Amino acid sequence: MSDADENLHARLFAKAEAGDVEAQYELGWRHALGNGFELDDEVAVQWLRRAAGNGHALAQNNLGARHVAGDGVPRDLVQAWRWFHLATEQGDRKAGKHRDSIASEMTPEQIAEARKLAGMS
Repeated sequence: MSDADENLHARLFAKAEAGDVEAQYELGWRHALGNGFELDDEVAVQWLRRAAGNGHALAQNNLGARHVAGDGVPRDLVQAWRWFHLATEQGDRKAGKHRDSIASEMTPEQIAEARKLAGMS
């Protein structure tokens, strides 16, 4: 990692630890892609989860996609539906299409579980 990348990482890390959701997301995607940072799915998922849990729609959509593909997390359509739904609730139409697409692969019990995890009745 170059000195500039190390400086950027330190600044982003400090902001992310302080609760900056955009910094949390950026750390996640940079680690997911190896964009100036070490390619590390485990670290990527940790930061994406924090950002998604703090309401970041792109992080939620990304986590949904990771759960569909089993990319850095176990393949889990219930979790994928949950994250896609939460992103959809914030206006992410692409996430809504993904949610609806995977629903056809899920049982009614799985959808009910996913709805519960997403905070729906």
